[in-house]
Amino acid sequence: TVRRRVSKMQEEGTITRFTVVYELDSKPKTSATIKIEPDFKEIKRILVELKKIEEITSIWRLSGDCGLFMKVDIPSIEQFNPLIEDKISQIEGIKIVETCFITDIIK
Repeated sequence: TVRRRVSKMQEEGTITRFTVVYELDSKPKTSATIKIEPDFKEIKRILVELKKIEEITSIWRLSGDCGLFMKVDIPSIEQFNPLIEDKISQIEGIKIVETCFITDIIK
C-alpha cells in the first residue's frame, strides 16, 4: 500500500519531512458583512444584480427598516474597497449603511 511504501521511505531516509503547499483558492480569505439599504421598489432587480457578484456568499433580507445583510469573502482586505466601489455601489438603488470585518468565528 502507499502507506507502507511511504513509511519504508521514511525509515530509509528517502523522505525526511512533509510540506503543505497551498492552492491559492484554499488559502484563508477575509470575510466581512455588509448591511445595505435598498430601494424596495427595485428590490427584485437589486437582488438579481447582487447574486451575480461572486464575492457575496450569503444574502439575508431583514425585517423592518434593516434592509439586506450580506456576507462577503475576499482574498485579501485590499480587495474590499474595489468590491464596494466597483461592484456593489454601482448597482442603482443601493445605499451602503454599515460594513464589518469578521475577526473570529466562534460557532
